[in-house]
Amino acid sequence: MTRFKIEDEFEIGADAFWDMFFSKDYGQAMNDAIELKWELLEFERSGEGADERIHRVQRLTPKREVPKMMKKFVDGAISYTEHNEWRRGDGHMSVNTIPNFMADKISSGGDYRIEARGEGRCARIYDGHIECRIPLVGGKVEKMLVDEVKESYARSTAFTRQWIAKQG
Repeated sequence: MTRFKIEDEFEIGADAFWDMFFSKDYGQAMNDAIELKWELLEFERSGEGADERIHRVQRLTPKREVPKMMKKFVDGAISYTEHNEWRRGDGHMSVNTIPNFMADKISSGGDYRIEARGEGRCARIYDGHIECRIPLVGGKVEKMLVDEVKESYARSTAFTRQWIAKQG
């Protein structure tokens, strides 16, 4: 299993970040910017204040060619279904991703959290893990998938900073 951490800071308060993050306008614009086809499968919001909860299931398909190493395992495009559970009072969202190929051999997910970093600032921290249980190539597949996640987060960071600057 490969564990990794991604951390980025933003000029926005933690609660405002979550409100932006779950807004439809931001989500669609961000997924377009990082070249992901996005399909919302489930979205349930309940509670108020610190007890506000969101359960979300979405299908994400990168608009990129399947890496050569993965073509023998994937029929068509790579996509994955992402399951999210969030509670405002915790400032954390659990993430579980299920790929459309070899779901019995590949597992990934992590803890996505927003931490306040002073007035009008926050950090987005993702503590992730990816495990590929395919003999002989598992470690290479894990590395490739971690690199994909890190690249996607770098692009989402750039987009999010622009979005925040435009929104004031």
